[in-house]
Amino acid sequence: MDIEQIRRRAQEIWEAEGKPEGQQDRHWLQAEQELSGNSGLPQTSSPAHHAATEIPEAGNQTGSDAVSAGKGKPGRFKPGELASENK
Repeated sequence: MDIEQIRRRAQEIWEAEGKPEGQQDRHWLQAEQELSGNSGLPQTSSPAHHAATEIPEAGNQTGSDAVSAGKGKPGRFKPGELASENK
């Protein structure tokens, strides 16, 4: 991590917050954390999770999940067709 990168990021934070006085230590620490990848927040997913996730290509879609079993049109459901009504 480069000191100049930290300085630039701390200045960006300072400017984004309206240039408050007396916050330079907090801005510096926040910039260090951001640039080191340690934002202080828990990691909610891993790179392995994202690598295992498949996103369908737009051209491979044949219909909408909102269409009820081949009958009817999107947005036109009869009572009892929605899963939320089948409790």
